[in-house]
Amino acid sequence: MSPQKVAIVTGANKGLGFAIVKKLCSKYEGLVYLTARNENRGVQAIEELKKSNLHPTFHKLDVSYQRSISDFAEHIRNKQIEILINNAGILFLKDAKEPLCYQAEQTILINFFGLVNFCETVIPYVKNGGKIVNISSSSGHLSRLPSEELRNKFSSEDLTLDELKELMQSYVEAVKRGDDLKDTWGDSSYVVSKVGVNAYTFNLHRRLSPKGITVNCVHPGYVISDMTRGVGNVTPEDAAEVPLKLALQPEGSGLFVWHNGTPVPWDGPDPRGYIDGKS
Repeated sequence: MSPQKVAIVTGANKGLGFAIVKKLCSKYEGLVYLTARNENRGVQAIEELKKSNLHPTFHKLDVSYQRSISDFAEHIRNKQIEILINNAGILFLKDAKEPLCYQAEQTILINFFGLVNFCETVIPYVKNGGKIVNISSSSGHLSRLPSEELRNKFSSEDLTLDELKELMQSYVEAVKRGDDLKDTWGDSSYVVSKVGVNAYTFNLHRRLSPKGITVNCVHPGYVISDMTRGVGNVTPEDAAEVPLKLALQPEGSGLFVWHNGTPVPWDGPDPRGYIDGKS
């Protein structure tokens, strides 16, 4: 008997993740996992989807805790992952009261290290020809880093995963020291976290392409969500379309795809200018 094939979406009890799960349940023939760190909210999301006659499976997953990651990996070890969509993430808005060092530490922990640690743990269960989609942001474009030296480090094809982790940790340490980062890392932990996600995407693409596993990252647009306090210009339902296409029918691998479905050069001009018309 062949292993059961599954699709996994992290951070999926609401917003974009929930919308992706809803669409996957309609278009994917295997088992869909809706994961969330809060069990009550995850179960509520499952109940909401049942009203539409959709039946994903819930499993608790907090990507910031290795024990939670390991528990999930143990749960699915006899299954085959066909689709993995890494959506879990956090954002501190500009008026956040938390100290900058806390914001930096938590943002990098969840958005980057959590994604990487989860991915690395479950990669052995991803089938040859599987699809991995990392939810990024316009903030993940390399042009958002002020320092050319840093941009060159992140974009180097020789950058190893260990070196990438060290680079990301060096940012957290610099914030803790109170360094002036205006001309190096810039003033946004979220930007740094998503640049790291994109760099990891391309690293993973190079490592997994021999197995036919596609790995892409996507800027889904400025999604209306609780994370943005309801601000944005695209609904989660509309924003889910491009990630869904990358999960079901990707047109390549190692791509950074904009919200309109266009692959953009990660190290080129800022697409917010030539696609979104922003100055």
